[in-house]
Order: sequence, then C-alpha cells, then structure tokens
Amino acid sequence: MPPLSSCRLCTVLLMLLLPLVAPAQPLSGTTSQAVNVRAGPDTVFPVVTWLPRSEPVRIVGCLRGSPWCDVVAGRTRGWVHSRYLAGEFRARVPDVEFSVTDYWSAHYQRSRWYPTLSGWVEWQSPSFTPPPVPRGGLFGSR
Repeated sequence: MPPLSSCRLCTVLLMLLLPLVAPAQPLSGTTSQAVNVRAGPDTVFPVVTWLPRSEPVRIVGCLRGSPWCDVVAGRTRGWVHSRYLAGEFRARVPDVEFSVTDYWSAHYQRSRWYPTLSGWVEWQSPSFTPPPVPRGGLFGSR
C-alpha cells in the first residue's frame, strides 16, 4: 500500500486534471434547407416537426457510421440527416448511441406516437415494418 502522502499527491493531481475532462458540448449549426426532424435516425420514424432553411440548431451528436444527427431546435429535439445541416460540425461532433426506448422515454412521452413504442424497438431488423399510425394521425387535431 503506498504511503499516505503519495495518495494525497495522486488526489491533488487528479483534481488538477478534472477540468480538462469536460463532457462534450453540443455544437452550433444551421439547416441548409427545409428539413423534417424525426423521432429517430431513419426516414421511417415519425416526423416530430420540420425546420425552415437557416434555422439554428444545436447538434448533440451523430450516430457512429450513420449520416443522422441528434439536434435541438428551440424546445424540439430529434434526428436530422446530416446533408441538411450546415457548419463545420462533423469533424468535431461526438458520436452518440440511439435506443428507441431510452430516447423516446426521455423526449417523447407526451407525443401522439409514444404509445406505439413497443412496435419500434426492432427498427433495425431487416424485416421491420413501422407500426400503424395512431388513431387521429401522428399529430391529432390541432
């Protein structure tokens, strides 16, 4: 076991390094043209909203090996294909994971399509077919 003074030195050194290890911050970008924001990283997912051209967005991250990025625009969060995003973000944006269950539970519990969650968990399987649209449509009456 190292002497107590060595442990104190290790603690001090660790404390000095902590500010260097900060969580990734979302990057700024804009939409390059009008685009649908989807509830997941694929065109089969429900449309959350659409954004006009030149809309500012915060890019939380992009799915590794995929052109889809998780973005925030105002109070809306969802997925946009990176070809519709402008800015120097791609080289610096963090890789993120996607789980339908976790993502929808965190962001869409009040959405009209949330009750269909169980029908989306296998979205990456080759035989996946999206569940039927909820009665009243995805957006319901406004």
